[in-house]
Amino acid sequence: MGQVCYDRNIRQVIYHLSFPGQETWISTDTVLYRLVKGKVMSRSTIPSVAEFTVFHLALSSQLQSFGLDKTLYKPEDVTREGELVITSWLPPAGMRKNFGKIMVSTQNRQLAGVVFFDPDEKILRKQFFEEFQLVSGISFPGKIVEINYINGIEVYQVTTFRNIVIDEKENDNDYYYPVSALR
Repeated sequence: MGQVCYDRNIRQVIYHLSFPGQETWISTDTVLYRLVKGKVMSRSTIPSVAEFTVFHLALSSQLQSFGLDKTLYKPEDVTREGELVITSWLPPAGMRKNFGKIMVSTQNRQLAGVVFFDPDEKILRKQFFEEFQLVSGISFPGKIVEINYINGIEVYQVTTFRNIVIDEKENDNDYYYPVSALR
């Protein structure tokens, strides 16, 4: 549980966690910092993920395509299953030995789900986006259900969002953490 702050301009995501313990996670560029009481507990190198967070995608009006239309991935096939429109996205031919396809489903022009595959078309992860709400003219999911497949076991994570505020002016300091001081 906690609070998330995101600044689209600097692409820094700050998680102020209150449960199971008081921690702050800062994701910036390709580094994830974990702080407890202001002290760095860990520093991990991660892929640059800011552009693919639900926060960035919603604020950039790219949530419907999961931002894939701004990548090297290209749509291969579009099908309809009931009310869902499903688009299969493929990486460029030269990347297919390391990256698999991604399937994106939409319903009523809103992102409904994303399925990530490995190069052998084995499912790695699924995400479902539910309970959309309109906040300052931006459609944002109130709930994300993620299923990761690890050694044949399904691991579930459910994230819910409440009290969403966009373009908050009063608490600018909450949206930026000077990570240069952490290095």
